[in-house]
Amino acid sequence: MTLIKVCGLTRAEDVRLAAELGAWALGFVVTESPRRVAPAAAASLVAAARDASGAGSPHIVAVVTTESPVWIAEALEEAGAGAVQLSAGADGPTVAQVREAAARLRRRPLVIAAADTPDASLADFVLLDARRSGAYGGTGEVLDWAALAADPVTPAADLVLAGGLRPGNVAAAVAVLHPAVVDLSSGVESAPGVKDHRRLRDFFAAVEQADEGTARRRTTG
Repeated sequence: MTLIKVCGLTRAEDVRLAAELGAWALGFVVTESPRRVAPAAAASLVAAARDASGAGSPHIVAVVTTESPVWIAEALEEAGAGAVQLSAGADGPTVAQVREAAARLRRRPLVIAAADTPDASLADFVLLDARRSGAYGGTGEVLDWAALAADPVTPAADLVLAGGLRPGNVAAAVAVLHPAVVDLSSGVESAPGVKDHRRLRDFFAAVEQADEGTARRRTTG
């Protein structure tokens, strides 16, 4: 089953729907971004997620870039987040630095690290996202999935795939790369940080259909 992370959340109603649909993780951008929310504001959105999640509890992910490890650890504490996404790669802190800082606050976060983070191999998941100058993610640009699939250094079992994913293309991404997690944001938005609920539902349905197709091919292959 392909897991789904809904990122760039800024509104309680979007958080609740993502949780109700069964999102594996909910991402709150606490770094500079059009979708930024302060850690304290993220905490109130986390409460909405917990109210809506029912039987399952999604991971709460604080998305950061070039902040210091100490700042990141404190933001995790303030936001009530049990996971962190290091999006800046070589420009930001390492996995080890963030884990060490978090440990001082008695936190053991799940870590998603951009593939060019120097010690990305230490992370729980490795992120591939489309970047451009001045933006470490959230660009809405689609990666070359075929090229990534052919590249032997592309992460396999622990891959979080982002970059322009939307209801109409996520099935193809799943078929080509078989990521552990698909990470969506702008592909289901009507404006930065404002999720379109129909598109969000369509995205979850498309991932479910893609997984069913993969299961059928494995059964008949």
